[in-house]
Amino acid sequence: MPSPKTDSPSGPRLKDWFSLGRSAAVLFILLLRATAIAEEPGLTRQREEGARLASELCSQKPAENLTNSGVLRLRDARGRRRELPVNIVTLVDAQRWQVRYETRPGTNGTPESLTVSFSTNRPPSYELARVSAGAAIAPPPSQVDPARTSESFAGTDFWYCDLGLEFLHWPDQRLVKEELSNGRLCWALDSYNPNPGTNGYASVRSWIDAEFHALLRAEAYDRQRRKVKEFSTGSFRQVTTRNGQEVWMLKDIRIRDEFRDTRTELQYDLPGE
Repeated sequence: MPSPKTDSPSGPRLKDWFSLGRSAAVLFILLLRATAIAEEPGLTRQREEGARLASELCSQKPAENLTNSGVLRLRDARGRRRELPVNIVTLVDAQRWQVRYETRPGTNGTPESLTVSFSTNRPPSYELARVSAGAAIAPPPSQVDPARTSESFAGTDFWYCDLGLEFLHWPDQRLVKEELSNGRLCWALDSYNPNPGTNGYASVRSWIDAEFHALLRAEAYDRQRRKVKEFSTGSFRQVTTRNGQEVWMLKDIRIRDEFRDTRTELQYDLPGE
């Protein structure tokens, strides 16, 4: 008996299909590589320009020492509101500057003092002091572990890393586009956390005013690209410093926790008001 045929005279044999499949796979890989090579100069430019912009923002330090007051306004998921008076002390020297946030004694909750130390060439560091119940004086501040900077300051929606604008110090910064935000022409800057599973956010997109180089808005995301927090600045005021210099200062900052549906506003009492 004649042996059965495994393919028809006019159709491809099984080994031909494998050969065609291998060729298609090789062609697909080559196309992917060609696309990556074509996109790489654009990505490199985004990273170079993003790194320059982030570095410039990190180097912007206050004009002089300043002590003023303010208030933290909190709204929980049920719409209940409360306020925490706060003192803000800014100390500036040639190499670094510090901003200390102190909730005042007598407010609801445990009074806290958080000192954020900034430098142009390293991420911010944090020192925290809490006054325990019945204590006459505050204990000396202790250094905050870098893995714990996503903890809340004084029960607000501000994490320590939010007050330190820590995301601007991440190594991967990408200037992706120009667009309008709040009626202003802005640069959209994407910042990527090198250790997204250990602390804080996975990425942050911020909008930087193209004229004044000031942060206007930011959105923070987790590893699933879900929005975790939304941060926005309010108004700016031009004030005269003690040395006679005219500077623009931020009047208020708002932050919203998308998961908990809570919101906190930090409002500053500016000089001259």
